[in-house]
Amino acid sequence: MDPNDVVLTMTSMMHAIGLGCLLSAIRLGRPAVLLPAFDPVATLDAIERFGCTFALGLPALLQFVVEEQVRSRRDTNSLRAVFAGGDRVPVDLQERFAAACGVPLREIFGMSQTYLVCFNLPHAIRPGSMGLPCGEVEVRIVDSTDRELPEGTTGEMVVCCPANCIGYWNDPSATEALLRGGWLHTGDLASRDHLGYVWFQGRRKEIIVRAGSNVSPQVVEVVLYQHPGVLEAGVTGSQIRCTGERVIAFVSLRKVQHSARRSYGNI
Repeated sequence: MDPNDVVLTMTSMMHAIGLGCLLSAIRLGRPAVLLPAFDPVATLDAIERFGCTFALGLPALLQFVVEEQVRSRRDTNSLRAVFAGGDRVPVDLQERFAAACGVPLREIFGMSQTYLVCFNLPHAIRPGSMGLPCGEVEVRIVDSTDRELPEGTTGEMVVCCPANCIGYWNDPSATEALLRGGWLHTGDLASRDHLGYVWFQGRRKEIIVRAGSNVSPQVVEVVLYQHPGVLEAGVTGSQIRCTGERVIAFVSLRKVQHSARRSYGNI
């Protein structure tokens, strides 16, 4: 965050993202614009009225911001840095946000148990990745025995950082599962490329086992988002006798002209 930023806090104060934005603004002595509740119209109006320069939001909320900006354009030229985290940030959303608001949408990764872990640098954004480990954070990708895996291999992301929590309140078994060997086990599946960027691949508990094969909901969602008619998509598994599980997709379509709807029938 820059000492001259005007910070837009667009998420709940009970969430690490909203609280982190507010506390960072206070620490720097900068104005913070607080919304009483999320609303895409109020968000864009606040950016235009107060000249907000810095914002951090959830991708599900920023989807609505983009749609509203396309419907009724506001002046967003003041924006300098906008981040999205807390869930997967589709490349399609990043591209549409940049086109609508004139500033890149930079993906980050963090957890309440450790706070900020990775982010995309302004001069080295790799769309689709969570970015590079920041500050004093160390990140490893490990297998089920905590053995570090080579580049390009998917495994669990573990984190060593001064911000790591010391455990869960009155829950020693959960604490033992979370913190092993000085590393915080995120439960998130990721891989790392040759440049050190970390790529989210799904969550350990979300893997769908279909006919003996592991299917990542993340991979299926990425394919769905490539269709121009898809606004939002979520994938999960459902128990079925013959194959163990089947893949179920929940899809929200964009509003399109009636003449074009026929091409979206088989999503």
